[in-house]
Amino acid sequence: MREKILLLITNLGQGGAQRVFHDHSVFLNESYHVDEAVFNLDESDNLFQSGNKLFSLDVNAGKGFVGKALNFFRRCLRLKKIIEGEEYSVCISHMDGANWVNVLSLSKAKKILVVHGTILHDHNQSKWMQFIRKNLIIPFVYNKANVTVTVSEGIKYELQQFCKVKNAVAIPNYFDVEKIRSLAKKPLEPHWENLFSTHEILITSGRFNEQKKQRFLFPLLKRLKEINPRVRLVLLGDGKLRGNLMQIAKENGLSYYSVWDDMQPFSEDYDVYFTGYTTNPFQYLRRSKLFLFPSGWEGFPMALCEAMISGVPVLTADCPTGPRQILAPHSFDPTYSLKKAEQTDYGWLMPMTDKASFEDEWHNAIVKMLHHEKLSENIRENAAARMMMYSKEKVVGQWKELIDSLL
Repeated sequence: MREKILLLITNLGQGGAQRVFHDHSVFLNESYHVDEAVFNLDESDNLFQSGNKLFSLDVNAGKGFVGKALNFFRRCLRLKKIIEGEEYSVCISHMDGANWVNVLSLSKAKKILVVHGTILHDHNQSKWMQFIRKNLIIPFVYNKANVTVTVSEGIKYELQQFCKVKNAVAIPNYFDVEKIRSLAKKPLEPHWENLFSTHEILITSGRFNEQKKQRFLFPLLKRLKEINPRVRLVLLGDGKLRGNLMQIAKENGLSYYSVWDDMQPFSEDYDVYFTGYTTNPFQYLRRSKLFLFPSGWEGFPMALCEAMISGVPVLTADCPTGPRQILAPHSFDPTYSLKKAEQTDYGWLMPMTDKASFEDEWHNAIVKMLHHEKLSENIRENAAARMMMYSKEKVVGQWKELIDSLL
């Protein structure tokens, strides 16, 4: 009889953590009996369905400090009831709230906490909340788990050095490399195919929010077009800043095509193209000249890895955490203070958008890459080999070894 494992997450929305949660549920179910649990089940948000049994704790967040505290402990009690009623041996939780509930449920199951994002550099958190998390909640809660798994070495460093977490190990996310490469080879619709074949396409992907810093690409594109009119920018994704990004494009004198405007005809004459969410972003990535990733902070940047697997050379901000681990695995800079472009065998590490040198350094590196096809080809080939380190087989083996050590 296979050991029973419960996976817990706060919600089943569109984020990278939810994708990883789904992937873990699928691959662990090959070796164990895996079920899932979520704080509250909204069917419309359940985008990544594994087919495994799914529980809902059915406790909302609550209102006010007292209401939130009471409902937090109700979640803990509900989780404990599920774990002990179903006799799970291990509970693996993803994201802060789920990690706290997992530990404080005081269930008999072994507890593995998965941390997907930087602790110190998440600007979505207020300074007050960051202080509370770093100095009180995380040291107390995470050290009571059996293991804390971080998706990057940078997050592990933060937990160990600044939060005094003693049980942290790093296991990266995995990718189905062959599947991504197969999807990347599928043809685009003819009008998109023609755009990519006749122009030099710069591309980025991700949610349209402040973290991803897409707005800094528009003045950069304006400057590039002054010396190369064939350059175009494609943005894969969507989000709450959609209208804001379109307005910034307009303010920079850039025309744009949007898939959300049914009355707008497609043409190759636009400067910027908004594609929305697509089920196969790899088709677009493979046909692009460069992938630009100016993100302000990450956990383990899946979009960056997917671009490398798809076969497009990458330029990424050297942000916390993940890009340096991926592109320069034998170096480490906990200050994230890069001011000059750093070319590696696998792509370019670039200054973050808060550095004064951002625009000049990115502009010069892009121009160099667009003018040196041999350099682009070398980086493309090296990156493809590098991505095999994040293949399903390698990463799944690390997870199974960890779980079996607890059992």
